[in-house]
Amino acid sequence: MSLGIRKPYFDGKFYERNEDRLRKYITGIVQKELNTERTGEHVRAVILPHAGYSFSARTAVKTLLKTIEKNYSRILVIAPSHRVPFSGIALSEYDVYQTPLGDVPVDTESVTNIAGTGNEYIASMSDAHEKEHSLEVQLPLLQHFFKDFKLIPIINGFIEEETARHIAMTLKDWWQEDTLWVISSDFTHYGYSFNYLPFHKNIKENLRELDMGAIQLIIDKDLHGFCEYLDKTRSTICGSGAIKILMAVLDLVNNKDNNGAELVHYTTSGDLTSNYTQCVSYAGIIFYDR
Repeated sequence: MSLGIRKPYFDGKFYERNEDRLRKYITGIVQKELNTERTGEHVRAVILPHAGYSFSARTAVKTLLKTIEKNYSRILVIAPSHRVPFSGIALSEYDVYQTPLGDVPVDTESVTNIAGTGNEYIASMSDAHEKEHSLEVQLPLLQHFFKDFKLIPIINGFIEEETARHIAMTLKDWWQEDTLWVISSDFTHYGYSFNYLPFHKNIKENLRELDMGAIQLIIDKDLHGFCEYLDKTRSTICGSGAIKILMAVLDLVNNKDNNGAELVHYTTSGDLTSNYTQCVSYAGIIFYDR
């Protein structure tokens, strides 16, 4: 059953609702960051934050600028569920995802093929997509950078290491040169409101150390080490499940020596507000063929 158009739900909240103002806002950030050094390599995947644009768009833009030498016919987005609890990943029955910048067509053939593999950790669950910001906020940025792409939209729920490996067995077939993978994730959520206070002093420095421990494991493509780090630190990386799936796919499709990874940008909301008592971290990471 097709649900037709998935209309934007967070425009006017996480980003501008007005098309002209939204275009101007994104273009303004791009112009400021055009000196971002290119990789000269074929970027296959990116990790991007999904907060309000005033906090995280600069990190996302700097990361996406690494990809502009390549156009992609398809973009696969894996984004975490913040509202609907479940395990595994959820596909949707929408044909189009709409933003103030226009319509993004879904690659319905690929979605149907993924759903038809019989993988027990993959289900159609449009409710998980309907009011989820972590995927929606990526779309205007992707529309700015890429033209005429089709979208494979995926929301992930709770993901353990072995779950990630089972899902990767299916999704690896969509690790293709014309397909950009976008992993939507913020990093540490620190403070009383997040019920996460592993330290009370030198918060800025300790946050960076905590995040860099996770980021280094991601860059090293060490899935098991990343999972152990999360268990040890209880780090509140909201997109950790999506990151696990990407790392599991990389284990299957590439000799690790043939795939590079790089941290492009890191910041926190505290760097912008000077308030670290309630603070979220943002990182942009790319994965590319050497």
